Amino acid sequence: MPEQWYTGSLYSPSPALPVPGMIAVEPYVAAGLPAGAFDSNGHLNTRKGAGGQHSITQFSLAKYGITKNLSIYLLPTYSYSWGNHSKPSGLKFNDLPVEFQYRLTPHYTPSITLYFGVNTPTGDYKNLANASEGVGQGVWALRYGVHSQFALPFFKHAMRVRLWAQVRHPVASTKLHNITSYGTEKGFTGRGHVGPYGNEGGSVELGITKKWVFALDLYHTWATSSSVNGYNVYSKKYINSRTGWSGAFNVGPGIEYNWTSSIGGIVGVILPVAGHNTSRSISPQAAVFAVF
Repeated sequence: MPEQWYTGSLYSPSPALPVPGMIAVEPYVAAGLPAGAFDSNGHLNTRKGAGGQHSITQFSLAKYGITKNLSIYLLPTYSYSWGNHSKPSGLKFNDLPVEFQYRLTPHYTPSITLYFGVNTPTGDYKNLANASEGVGQGVWALRYGVHSQFALPFFKHAMRVRLWAQVRHPVASTKLHNITSYGTEKGFTGRGHVGPYGNEGGSVELGITKKWVFALDLYHTWATSSSVNGYNVYSKKYINSRTGWSGAFNVGPGIEYNWTSSIGGIVGVILPVAGHNTSRSISPQAAVFAVF
């Protein structure tokens, strides 16, 4: 195959780093543009406000190679949302993912990597001034998954393929007070429980030249039922609610440009094309990737 430089597609995870002491960083900026909501039958409702608020999110992937097979990964994330007849959220720090990645194979490509870690409950989720401020779940959640990667020739060009599956599993319920990210209102006291959620999919990166790459993500996100139980002193009502399962199928085309083998950038957009019981938001994104 010809020599090919890659940045990585918009959404796909990557293997554990191949060299001890190697550092990889990838700051992203993503916009969220509301574009309706899918109902329980998969029908898209495009009425104004159905997709929720506009948002800007900045997240920075950071990875460090502990050994030639083991890496540690963090994803600090800040977000800001506004619109849809609600007050702006203000700049918010979200729940923080921390993960260990272990590559089972001696090579970076082809490879198989296992993921295990936690989501730490650092984001605001209760006693909020308004619902848009809720960016956390208030509970620790286990993160685990598997990832594979391989490259192959495609009409005298190099093509890299990634396949993955990931699960996030909250380990407890959490106390809720007043306005929360669980949809409760002022005067509420009770508990909330988030069910497991995750994603699985595949990506293709096709080299156009050594520096230019076309990238495409095809993946599915899903979430099981969440529940809220408690009492609101203002309405004098007991609240016992449960959401249904939700999911969305997404397409993420992008274009990569790599200045060198270790520094590159990507621009593209995530498009939810089908789903049920979930809002629909179009997400233009841009990122720069570098390894040291």
